[in-house]
Amino acid sequence: MKFFFASICAALCFLCIARADQAATLCNQAKLDSVRLVEIRPGFHRVEGELASFDPCHDSVQLAMPVFFARKLGVKPPLMLIAHGGNGPGAAELEMVRRMNAHGVATLLFDAYEMNGFRYRGTSLFLTGVTNESRQRMILKAAWGAYRWALLNPDIDSSRIFIYGLSNGGSVALNLAALVDPQHVRMVFAEGAPSAGIGMPDRLRVPLTLVFGKLDNYGGRKQDDWMHLRTEPCALNRVAAEAAPGTAQRCNWLVNPSETGQSPQSWAEQVQAQGQPLSVWFYEGAAHGLLFGALERGSRTYGSGPSAQERFGWVGASPEAAAKFIDDVMVTIHSTYR
Repeated sequence: MKFFFASICAALCFLCIARADQAATLCNQAKLDSVRLVEIRPGFHRVEGELASFDPCHDSVQLAMPVFFARKLGVKPPLMLIAHGGNGPGAAELEMVRRMNAHGVATLLFDAYEMNGFRYRGTSLFLTGVTNESRQRMILKAAWGAYRWALLNPDIDSSRIFIYGLSNGGSVALNLAALVDPQHVRMVFAEGAPSAGIGMPDRLRVPLTLVFGKLDNYGGRKQDDWMHLRTEPCALNRVAAEAAPGTAQRCNWLVNPSETGQSPQSWAEQVQAQGQPLSVWFYEGAAHGLLFGALERGSRTYGSGPSAQERFGWVGASPEAAAKFIDDVMVTIHSTYR
């Protein structure tokens, strides 16, 4: 009898160890000794080094399922993968989680900066002190890994994945539209994507919707420097290793650096003229980040000292505009069940 119980205990212990080892293989802890900030002018930085991949075991990862009383859309819920903006996951991203979960959609949110070892909460480091291309490269690498991890998750409908990105996350989202498999991803929503960063892809693999508030002048030098019409010097762009071929290959800090790149609208019109699946949604009474909260007409200072740059930074939207945006997203999601 003692031998029997000992055998059972040994088997259980072996099973526990096996499960622990299996769980450990799912983790992807980053080697953070090579990731560093390099100051390129006072108070403003570029990120250098080997960037972190997505780690499903990281504390910042939030896979949230629909709330109990939400309308059930299928046997398993669709998933909205969220690529956060330049300041990390904040009010707008959390509001997207809340609204999607209330409508029967699961969400996956994470912090790409924390995965790279940056403890920035409570500071304005990534909001005003790091280049767009650095932020986008970190977010893209993590988001690409998050997408591949989501494909294997048994709790969601992997044939109905949607992707949403805001601001720098919007640039990441539109790049993901050139990478993901149409058998799994139905639509990508890229909100407030700037022209500067890792560029915009030449060929889309899945339908893409660009989303802009008509009052989005975030980072603009003038009040009417609208995000969708803005062009920036090629010198501000950098190619991301994970990105599909696109504008950044022809317009970056090494190739044609003195030239000016395309605006998001110009790129969108070019892609549409080629017959690719791209649409653009504009919202009245909205600035940058429709789910940020009430409309705020403020400004941001980038860098410090004599080289500091004051820019417009209008954010938020009217409740009506925010509600209309979510309604439009849900119409798209519901259409995949017809």
